[in-house]
Amino acid sequence: MAESKHQRIRIRQDLSLKVLIGAFLAAGAVIFLARLQMTGLAERLAERAGLDEALFASVLLGAVTSLSGIVVSVTAALDGRAWLAFSNSVGGIAAQTVFLALAEMFYRKGNLEHAAADWATSSRSSC
Repeated sequence: MAESKHQRIRIRQDLSLKVLIGAFLAAGAVIFLARLQMTGLAERLAERAGLDEALFASVLLGAVTSLSGIVVSVTAALDGRAWLAFSNSVGGIAAQTVFLALAEMFYRKGNLEHAAADWATSSRSSC
């Protein structure tokens, strides 16, 4: 017998806060470790396909890492939770902005944007 939407929600509500936080952190760790592997794989795929690494990485890694946000937003919208779908999108943009600001703070060789542009330009000219 298939579970109804209300039964699934009730099961999740029965879980303790500690279990939910643990599951959230475990999922985050899996995503983080997978991201480390994906970066190297994207570089190798770009090299083998003869494509620009910067463009390939930005499109492929951007799409793959956005999948979780897309799933949450679409699922929330299908459940009639427009506020959650919208908040997820805005929160994702805000988080990316914070991460870029942190990366900029820790990159000590100059401006991160110029370094990325210089790398992309030099990688294209070497092909």
